[in-house]
Amino acid sequence: MNNHGEKVYFILALHNHQPVGNLGEVFENSFAQTYEPFIDVLERFPGIRVVLHYSGSLLDWLVEQRPEFIERLKKLAADGRIELLGGAYYEPILPVVPDGDKIGQIEMMTARLRELFDREPRGMWLAERVWEPHLPRPIHQAGIEYLALDDTHFHDAGCTDLDHYYRTEEEGHPLDIFPINEELRYLIPFKEPGETISYLQERRTDERPRLFVLADDGEKFGGWPGTFEAVYEQGWLEQFFTLLQEHEAWLRVTTFEEYRRLFPPRGPVYLPAGSYREMKEWSGGFWRNFLSRYPESNRLHKKMLAVRRLWEELPEGESREQAQRLLWAGQCNCAYWHGVFGGLYLNFLRTALWEKLLRAEEMINEQLHEGPYLMLQRGDHAYSGSEELYLSTDRFGLLFSPELGGSLWEFSWRPGAVNFLDTITRRPEPYHQEYLEQSEAPPDPEEQAASIHHRRAVKEEGLLERLFYDPYPRGALIEHLFIEGTSLDQFERGEDPGKDYRFMKPAATGVERLPAREGASGEGVRLSFQQKGPPGGELQLLLRKTVTVYAGEDLLQVGYLLQNQGRAGASFSFGVEFNLAFLSGSDDERYYHIPGRELEDRKLGSRGVEEAVTELHLIDRRRNIGLALSWNRPALLWRVPVETISNSESGLERSYQQSLLLPRWQIRLGGGENVTIKLQLHPSVAPEREPQRVSAGKEAGS
Repeated sequence: MNNHGEKVYFILALHNHQPVGNLGEVFENSFAQTYEPFIDVLERFPGIRVVLHYSGSLLDWLVEQRPEFIERLKKLAADGRIELLGGAYYEPILPVVPDGDKIGQIEMMTARLRELFDREPRGMWLAERVWEPHLPRPIHQAGIEYLALDDTHFHDAGCTDLDHYYRTEEEGHPLDIFPINEELRYLIPFKEPGETISYLQERRTDERPRLFVLADDGEKFGGWPGTFEAVYEQGWLEQFFTLLQEHEAWLRVTTFEEYRRLFPPRGPVYLPAGSYREMKEWSGGFWRNFLSRYPESNRLHKKMLAVRRLWEELPEGESREQAQRLLWAGQCNCAYWHGVFGGLYLNFLRTALWEKLLRAEEMINEQLHEGPYLMLQRGDHAYSGSEELYLSTDRFGLLFSPELGGSLWEFSWRPGAVNFLDTITRRPEPYHQEYLEQSEAPPDPEEQAASIHHRRAVKEEGLLERLFYDPYPRGALIEHLFIEGTSLDQFERGEDPGKDYRFMKPAATGVERLPAREGASGEGVRLSFQQKGPPGGELQLLLRKTVTVYAGEDLLQVGYLLQNQGRAGASFSFGVEFNLAFLSGSDDERYYHIPGRELEDRKLGSRGVEEAVTELHLIDRRRNIGLALSWNRPALLWRVPVETISNSESGLERSYQQSLLLPRWQIRLGGGENVTIKLQLHPSVAPEREPQRVSAGKEAGS
């Protein structure tokens, strides 16, 4: 081992973050197990300097809930013990938000750090280290001079000397970039502290000073499974800081800003689009692939962009600023993707972003419109190559897909700031097969502090037996034709026995403007979608679906005309599928109600069959919202929960995503005969007591 030579410089940088909409207990536990104990240890080692980043959503919580902690950080910063990094306030994936928002969110964080700590950050944390070559320009324009990226970015550019930092530029805007060492990411804090010291000492050389950077999630110091016990109770961090001080003769613990004062950068270097190695594996090499892989993420992202374009129409003023902050909160990255963290599969994270975006949209429209309004936009809203219809009123935001038979993919109700179609389609994930191939035995207790990237725990017995996949995307107003008997069990499991024909083919589309009803002030619109099916066979069925909406009304009216165009008689079962997102299937405060009858299990995670139903309510007392569905002919009603099996920090877990409802009618038609079915959907504030029975068979629009 070489014990002589130039100094080794070491930077320890921790990124601390909690997503917008995360559960209160997660903030509390993370503070108790990660953020506070780390500072407790750091304060006892005056010779150690670290770099810290706190995202805006976490910083807001700390200011409100733990102001004394902010004062401790302020003292450490004043004493030169910590360098505080800036960043985009709500942790967006920076390349996929408009440049104005990139700059604005970074400047917002800079102003916040100046206000709280009297510090002007020159460096920043880049969310998930998702890099694209155009970023230096907006980042530099926001006043930032440097950041850290993973060594995999540099390897992809052919760089091999990663013991220093480099300079890049875009359109003449410079930015310095520090390489993050992946080997250190897996050593710290998962191996004995001495292994990191040995790693650094073995790389000491007489030729030049060398720099090694560990920049990673702060939650791995107490928040990841097994790390609180290892890092604090067993003293890993204290031992590590002790060793760093004991080797200060050749090992200098420093910060980004100090190292830049000591040494100039090398360069220029130009890095391709990328992220850390694990993210590249999850995304297929490029972060934006998540928008292609998950239509749910893409719809959320395109909603954000649509609200952003609408926001641009606002004049300067307080409403514009408030709407902008809601929009920026809706850009928080965590619910847009999925890897080892729950991410997209955590319904409360998605719901929080929809709520922020819908509140921003509502605030904008209140400024742009007086009284009830209705607007219809035709276009490729998902950038999929297919035209969609977006119907916006003062009460609703509705996205229809004529390409998929006029099905519904956004059902936002503005008064509740809720999208009832914040749903998920169950699909295979690469790790599913890995779990199926391995033993379900619990992990070795000695491996509890292993990196979460290597964990293969299963949080519930028999979970792998519930790996169901959907043969088609789950939305609403999806029509089914059951020629033979498909069981509820098959339907729940996502099995496609070939007995269920879905009207999800391209539909002929019509738009009819309607004058305001008598005594009402808002105009209406009626959309129509027409298809024939099923292909082949003796049955020749024409389906015409109409959706009627009026400005100023909390009501969707849906009509179906089923016409037998053949000469022979026909018998079949017709059903309409709804997937409705209500956050929890096990909460007593979220439940079904069918007027006039008692359900054995009314929670939204229940499954069952009810006969002769004409009306159903879904009630969420937590958010004080409800949704009533009714139809004019008694139906056999199927209800099942849709649950996903996804990876998380602590292992494979089951999550309720939505309630799948399907009213079915047995239809018998002679040659040339037709039948009409009418439905209505009525969102409202949840009633103070159980809904009262209303007349069955109520006609839509009556």
